[in-house]
Amino acid sequence: MRFGCGVLVALCATLSACNPESKAQDDGVPLPQLEDVDPDVVEAIQAARDAVQAEPNSSEAWGRLGNRYYVHDFTDEAARCFAKAEELDPKKYVWTYRLGWSLIDDHPDQAAAAFEGCMGSLDDYAPAHEVYALALVLLGRDDEASEHFSRASELDPAAPHAETGLGLIYLARGEYELARAHLEQALARDPRHAEAHTAIAQVYLALGMEKEARSHAELSRTLPQSSPRADWLGSPDVPPAGARMRTKAGKQFEKQGKPEEAAEQYRIAVRSNPDYYQARLALAELLVEQGKVDEARALLHEAEERNPDFAQVRQDITRLFGR
Repeated sequence: MRFGCGVLVALCATLSACNPESKAQDDGVPLPQLEDVDPDVVEAIQAARDAVQAEPNSSEAWGRLGNRYYVHDFTDEAARCFAKAEELDPKKYVWTYRLGWSLIDDHPDQAAAAFEGCMGSLDDYAPAHEVYALALVLLGRDDEASEHFSRASELDPAAPHAETGLGLIYLARGEYELARAHLEQALARDPRHAEAHTAIAQVYLALGMEKEARSHAELSRTLPQSSPRADWLGSPDVPPAGARMRTKAGKQFEKQGKPEEAAEQYRIAVRSNPDYYQARLALAELLVEQGKVDEARALLHEAEERNPDFAQVRQDITRLFGR
């Protein structure tokens, strides 16, 4: 299934109605409201828009603009760009796939149509089956979703997400033993998969196994509540821009043992958005490790001055510097 021009027009009309603040310039290139957006992000968006204006018939330029919008959570604008890229190059399924991702939260029916349109090219790609199944669950098409979760589980026998998806379907149906089997399989693959712990706690509670239910519920609360999926095709790789992405890039540099590169990303993040506390804290913690305590202290005291009611700042100042 491919999006024809009529469907594309309908999609754009739907997105315009859902996001009245989004603007389309005379050249037809979508532009969200950017008044309160980090200057670093605005600059990156404008550069991507300039590329589209320079080459309006380039699917790559439209796709890159869609990628930029998507990573900054402008999903309506991203969807328009991916739809245009798909129209210009219908053989390149990556744009159809990312179109589905950008639609799944607000328009699961259109997301499912997009995923269906590229499944022929992605039948051996486990994340495609999984995200298609997620869209189908949102539409109440659980039987079809189960088939795609099962296919994803077969293709990637080390990942827990598809088994959790199957467990949740059976839990919703009240088929607790089947739900339990799939959720136990998910936890065998990843004992730290919080979503599976939460779901199996509900299963055990329904089965009258209160002690086991309490144990899994308590463990779930100690774990990250969202386990990332290794979906490279649905995760656009764009240069970092804005405080959030710069901070994420800094964390990656720290993991790679590159503290100076990390510090530079954190400093850019703070300049881009002085109120993005995660960047300040990450830089302060790194500076303390480097013995630059005065600079670290100044960063957090400035955060306290900017937001005196933010109790977390005072807690972190005490943790890092004492009284």
